[in-house]
Amino acid sequence: MRLAVGLVAALALGAGGAAARPSPASYALPTWSPDGQRLAFASASGPAGAVVTADPRGGPLRRLSRTGALSQVVWSPRGRRIAYGSYGRVFVIRSDGKQRHAVGSGAEAAWSPDGTRLAFVRSAIGGPIESVAATGGGREQVTGGRFDHAPAWSPDGSRLAFTRPSKVGGAESLYVVRADGTGLRALGPEGASPAWSPDGRALAFWQRNDQGVVLGVFRFAGEHVATITRTFAAFSRAPRWSPDGTRLLVTVCGSFGACRLDVAAADGSAVTRLGPGSDPAWSPDGSRIAFVQRRACAASSVFVARADGTGLRRITPCR
Repeated sequence: MRLAVGLVAALALGAGGAAARPSPASYALPTWSPDGQRLAFASASGPAGAVVTADPRGGPLRRLSRTGALSQVVWSPRGRRIAYGSYGRVFVIRSDGKQRHAVGSGAEAAWSPDGTRLAFVRSAIGGPIESVAATGGGREQVTGGRFDHAPAWSPDGSRLAFTRPSKVGGAESLYVVRADGTGLRALGPEGASPAWSPDGRALAFWQRNDQGVVLGVFRFAGEHVATITRTFAAFSRAPRWSPDGTRLLVTVCGSFGACRLDVAAADGSAVTRLGPGSDPAWSPDGSRIAFVQRRACAASSVFVARADGTGLRRITPCR
């Protein structure tokens, strides 16, 4: 082994004068602690990943757990735990970095409002939605669809919204179901990535048309859909309601993949463009947003700004 390493090093030096440098770390998927004092997010360098926390005002990063590539990082509503997805499994770790454990195979994890349970789909292609205690026990099947996606808890924890296509890659439709799996109900409109309003009276979602996607809001009172934005080529992730329920923070993308952040009034009266970025998250008081952007860095970084896009601050290193 020592001889092989030495030979490889010698060949590298002879060929180019130095070994290849490791790729710079990139950062994504920011999520706020419920008190707004910390951010958790994913760090990645090649195939290696980590769950990291930081002060939203800046300062040193703290690594909580090494892992593989991450698909999701979500702080629990009570603040004591963080859930994350990696290689088709859902893990929970304490916010101090201790007691990491796997709660099951799945993706698209969502915390119940009281922080005691997680709902997720069985695999990356969807499948039945299951619910499990944050400790890893009490696993229950909530839905029976083979391709169900995007579970989202109602604010009171009594129901889950989700989407169900007729086939893989088919048009998705909105559904709700009680948390115990009873009372399945199709809402009617086609749509993807539902998000409950803070008062539980509406669902924001992405709706496809012949040209792309629009942001829609389904109001349970009257059961009607309001179109909030113009058509975009594509979207990334579910819309994010502001804590007061008056605005929606969204990531919209062009035909060639460039994405930006917009804030839309929930009544459809205005849409404000904030600038390039993705993975947005409101602070608990609605005064700030965290998001991901590359800017002048070699890899993506986590930034925090005021809700109007001013006061931009980079939280992660730029290399």
